[in-house]
Amino acid sequence: MSAKRTPLQNSIRGLMSSTVLLPAFVAVFAAGGLLPFSVLGANVANADKAEVITVIGIYIHAWFLSFALGLPPIVLTLEFLGIRRRNPDYMKAAERTSRIWGISFAAGAATGTLVEFGLVQIWSGSLIVLGTFFFAPLFIEVFAFMLELVLLYLYLFTWSTYRYTWKHWMFGLFIAVGSIWSAYQILAANAWMNIPWGTGDLASKVLPWVPTLGPNVTNSTAMIRVLSLLPSNGSAVVGNLNAMQSIGQILTNPLIAFSNPEAVPLFLHTVTASIATIGFLASMFLSVKYFRNRGKREYYAKFLKVTFGIAAVVSLLQPLFGDMEGRLEYTYMYTKFLALEGIPPQGGTNPILGLLLLNNPNHFFQGFDYLRTLVGSSISPGLASYTIDFAQQNQPWLTTFFLVMVVSSIILVIFSIVYFGLYSKKLNRLVRLVFRRDTQDVLFASSLVLPLLAILASVFGWVAREMGRHPWSIYGLITYNEIVTPVNLTWGYIALIVFIELLLGVGGTVAMYISFQWKASDEKNLLSEKSEDAQQLVKG
Repeated sequence: MSAKRTPLQNSIRGLMSSTVLLPAFVAVFAAGGLLPFSVLGANVANADKAEVITVIGIYIHAWFLSFALGLPPIVLTLEFLGIRRRNPDYMKAAERTSRIWGISFAAGAATGTLVEFGLVQIWSGSLIVLGTFFFAPLFIEVFAFMLELVLLYLYLFTWSTYRYTWKHWMFGLFIAVGSIWSAYQILAANAWMNIPWGTGDLASKVLPWVPTLGPNVTNSTAMIRVLSLLPSNGSAVVGNLNAMQSIGQILTNPLIAFSNPEAVPLFLHTVTASIATIGFLASMFLSVKYFRNRGKREYYAKFLKVTFGIAAVVSLLQPLFGDMEGRLEYTYMYTKFLALEGIPPQGGTNPILGLLLLNNPNHFFQGFDYLRTLVGSSISPGLASYTIDFAQQNQPWLTTFFLVMVVSSIILVIFSIVYFGLYSKKLNRLVRLVFRRDTQDVLFASSLVLPLLAILASVFGWVAREMGRHPWSIYGLITYNEIVTPVNLTWGYIALIVFIELLLGVGGTVAMYISFQWKASDEKNLLSEKSEDAQQLVKG
């Protein structure tokens, strides 16, 4: 008889099984008629349908990745304190929280497979970029993923073997390194889509307001050939052997994506946002426990100092990384800059922006009207005009999303400063004067709201970022309707994939919730568990 599996093992097994069965599941429905194979070529309608799948899939994937990136600092800090102080409470909290970490990794792998499936099958024209500019980052990312996969198993299932040892803590540290390493590879590729570094002045030939994008390490003739084939053939060009052979070698430096000026700022901004979001979410969980059981106030407070403290530190860094991102947008993605900042079509001044960017509050920012005067010098005036039109038409809601992100971030920064009132008598007195409450009480109460603001800032910020360069899949070079599959996507097929995405999202979230629940028996045995830990410490 096989050994009985734990809930964590069952959850991971189920999620990984769904990953293996997904292609077969889709194939069955496709064969059943939900995906009729009629070649239409590149078209905006097909791209708009495909975008529904992509947006939902990426956000569900990002949800689990936020936990995979945000939990390691919390778990490792709790275990560090448990080992250093020989405290069973911290060790138990670290062990239980690591369960969520494990499931988020499995769910992230499952949803990541689905996103990759969509990238290759639905946005099939992206294979040109995947095989050139993205090859090195994605190839290196495979090794980071394997490092996480192997060490995560050791970390989760050796708590009793290596309890209160630095060896176990080091397993977790290397998993965190693997997660950060993996995130950097993916985000470097994404940054290249916003600033296609290494293409020289090629993008400026299409969008005249774009500056030279680094050294030209591409075969310009081959790239222009790609740009000429995609509008008329769409992603079908990838399956045309003669067309692909006529393109020739595109890239001469496969590592150029790492030289992108946005790679590091985007990485820092995204990872710290994930850590802040999960830190505030964990604080909300503790606050709910606190208000339900005030008798354990100090018990939950010592954990809140860890979760809220980590979120507070990275939240204070967010404005710095956001400023770095804003400067890059102003320099390299001017249409997105205008849309997000709400600059009027005729242009205008913005004292705050002028001071931050150019140390000149009276600087005049040229608007969309000025960009239209440059369209005549483009090798593709129609596409240049389309880019301006899209940014201007969507400026109202892009500006709104951006403002929501900024305001939410400011509130997070304010309460992050409040946190340090726990360690500063002067700041604690100021908090008491403003809120008429002790700093600790303010933190518990605010933790019920701050996670929502963190999620709003992350979600709206990413929407503004990605849609700000729309309709370009690669800003200045390739449009999204040029890389979409030529197969007519039916709404039945869209509904099927969205259903699978939501199923994985809900299933993974429920699994994380269940894995962390304390049963009644756990509460009753808490003292006996502490006793056992104490005995181990005496023996050690």
